[in-house]
Order: sequence, then structure tokens, then C-alpha cells
Amino acid sequence: MVDKLQKAGAWLWYNKERMVLVIMVVIFGYRVYRVVTPPPAPDWPLLQQPKNELPTEPEEQQQLGLPGNPAPRPPMDVPGSYATLFTRNPFWYHSGQQSEQSGQQEVSAESLNIQLLDIQEAAGGTLRARLRTTSLTAWYSENAQFEEFELQRINKEDQTVEVYSERYGRTFVIQKK
Repeated sequence: MVDKLQKAGAWLWYNKERMVLVIMVVIFGYRVYRVVTPPPAPDWPLLQQPKNELPTEPEEQQQLGLPGNPAPRPPMDVPGSYATLFTRNPFWYHSGQQSEQSGQQEVSAESLNIQLLDIQEAAGGTLRARLRTTSLTAWYSENAQFEEFELQRINKEDQTVEVYSERYGRTFVIQKK
């Protein structure tokens, strides 16, 4: 009995490549058979031909499952100045604080805490003004933005500058002292 098992094991060992080849030929033959004689196509329901134009009546649109008309577009001109939302310096101590004067109706140029120190003519004939705020002293040209202000005009003869405040929404004239 052991002798027959050894012979069967040796025969399987020596013929393993032939058995794998036979299995591969059987699988290949089955695939060729499926290509030559395909299974019947599934019986799908017929689809309607698409229309060139969409219906204009809301009832027909709703029957087709189309969404309704979109909401009206919001107005583009929003009142107010929102430049401080994206130009406010997060590293400046006074950027988010409101002054004690904000509750009063009348705001003067002195309450802005801006001082005009000097005006000079730079290269090219442009004017520059040296301004001191609560946190910084620097030279600014016309139309330069700093903190929550914008330097609009420099008048060398009168020794004045016009500064627009985004917080108050108006222009202040500051004189040199």
C-alpha cells in the first residue's frame, strides 16, 4: 500500500506541469466558447429620445424632476467699508480696539491720535508725509494705507494732510504742529 502511494505521489510530482497546462487549456476553451456563443442580451426597457429644448411650464419641469428657478442674485453694492476685515493687522495691539470717543457723535482730527511731523519732497517730485500714530511713526506717500487710515492728499504749502478713516467713513484734515 505504501508502495502504491509513493508511485502516485511521484507520478503527480513529475506531471504537475502537464496538469497545470491541461487546466489552462480547459479555461481558455471555455472563454473561447463564451466569446463565440455570447449569452442573450438583457431585456432593458426602451428609453425615450432626448428633447432638444426643455419645457417652459413649471408643471412639466416638475414632472421631469428639474429644479425650479434659482433665487435672485444678491445686490452687489453692499453699504459700508469692509476693508478692515482683510487689511487689519492681527499683530497690532490697537487694531481691534475702539476708542473711547466712538460713542460720541462728533469726532475731531485730534481724537484720531495722528500727528503730522514733517512733509518733504521725494525723488520724482512726489510728496511724502511723516505721520505718528499710537503705535508707529513712518513716512507715507499719497494713497498709502496704514492701520485703519488712508493718506489721500498732501498739501506742502499749508502743511496739512487729508486722511480718510475707515472706522468713521470720512476724511480728516491734520495740520502740522
